[in-house]
Amino acid sequence: MKIALAFSGGGVRATVFHLGVLARLARQDLLGNVKIVSSVSGGSLAAGLVFATAGNCWPSSEQYLHDVVPRCLSLLTMRNLQRTFVAQSLMFPWRLASGRASVLGDVLESTWGLKGSLADLPIAPRWIINATCYQTGKNWRFQRDLMGDYRTKYVVDPEFRLSHALAASAAVPGLVGPLLIRSKKYAWSEFRDDDWQGIPPKYKHLHLWDGGVYDNLGVEPLFKPGEGLREGTDYLIVCDASRPLSCDARQSRWRPGFLKASLRLVDVATDQVRSLRARMLMEHFKQHPGSGAYLRLGLATKNVFARSPVQGKPALTDDEVRRVGQIETTLRQLTHGEFSLLFRHGFEVADAMLSTYGKESLRNVPRNRVLFNAA
Repeated sequence: MKIALAFSGGGVRATVFHLGVLARLARQDLLGNVKIVSSVSGGSLAAGLVFATAGNCWPSSEQYLHDVVPRCLSLLTMRNLQRTFVAQSLMFPWRLASGRASVLGDVLESTWGLKGSLADLPIAPRWIINATCYQTGKNWRFQRDLMGDYRTKYVVDPEFRLSHALAASAAVPGLVGPLLIRSKKYAWSEFRDDDWQGIPPKYKHLHLWDGGVYDNLGVEPLFKPGEGLREGTDYLIVCDASRPLSCDARQSRWRPGFLKASLRLVDVATDQVRSLRARMLMEHFKQHPGSGAYLRLGLATKNVFARSPVQGKPALTDDEVRRVGQIETTLRQLTHGEFSLLFRHGFEVADAMLSTYGKESLRNVPRNRVLFNAA
């Protein structure tokens, strides 16, 4: 089986949910089957944590459960990424010249140890870090050997800091701010006549925002309507940890009214795009059984387990699942209790969906081992 993973945005809520999904795959020793990861925002932070805590490589299933998860737990519950970011933005304002996301990138290096460049990433699995380019309005992709979008064209083998790529992917409007790229610092190319041809940059500056503005599921690089799954993969797992759109506008007192209104409109548009993509995916999975699964935060797993050929029982209560859905989209420090709920919910949703709608090799998972040691 060749697995493709799509990790949605949603701040640290999404980060831990995705870590729980990976634990479900690791329990069946399937992390080695992951061929490509496409991530957005909080999903990019999840994949970044996995790579960083495993020594800039994709871990084995055993390494993930025994080493990576406890390290992620420690970082997310003992370090306050958001507070450090705000403090450094105020203390060192000249660093904002490259955009507020550049400060977040520096904080990711100093706080989480996300060092190195895109070139340091392993060849397999291929990891696509998604952002949104303000100038073109398109999906900007950071990869080991390429960065850009089809309108700006591309930088081949970019010397670009991994932490800043993650910061651009997580540059939530109203919470972080864009990453500024000065185009003249890079050699731009387009692919024509079977080779890369050098071109002058089309823009003087580029502003990269949260990838969720364009596609909060991070699924576009892995699935095309009418074409199906990306070549080289045969099972797509879409992990959607986005927060349900509330009927109430944002209640934050410190934001001016015009900013609250603007951010509310961004939320509405983003939720609509996510819903449309989700419906297309689920229709494809219905028409092609065994081709993938859509894992949604807040899912009532007891209803899914009731249809499963494998015996399973939800561990979280309905109230605990509701509490998970109420965790806001931020980069703040989590409590041990919040981490545990999010992690277990991600594992449980993955277990219910893969046991019920997965291929035979995904259905039987050992249930006699702890997920992680929270001590």
